[in-house]
Amino acid sequence: MLDFDFNPEERVLTCVFKGRLDTILCNQLTSELESKFVSLKKNDTPEGFLDFSLVFDVKEVNFISSSFIRLCVAGKKRVESGNFSIVNSNPFIMKTFKIAGLDEILNLK
Repeated sequence: MLDFDFNPEERVLTCVFKGRLDTILCNQLTSELESKFVSLKKNDTPEGFLDFSLVFDVKEVNFISSSFIRLCVAGKKRVESGNFSIVNSNPFIMKTFKIAGLDEILNLK
């Protein structure tokens, strides 16, 4: 499951994920995210670039697959350097990103 919270004043899109993020669900979430990005993208920005910060909140997530990691990397590539973060990671999820060597690159908090 995925909920969006866009703060236009601070230019921050928070994506709140819930439950078990397996491969099947992540494939569906990819389409939802892309639709949201398209709806928020300004016409004068380069193709694919988002002019806001992107936050993935995983507080209510109990499992991630490699497809979710791919989704995170794709999200990071869509925003300016330093404008992507993953927040509220439980120890299991944090460890998964550390093992993959992505904990610092994806700005895990």
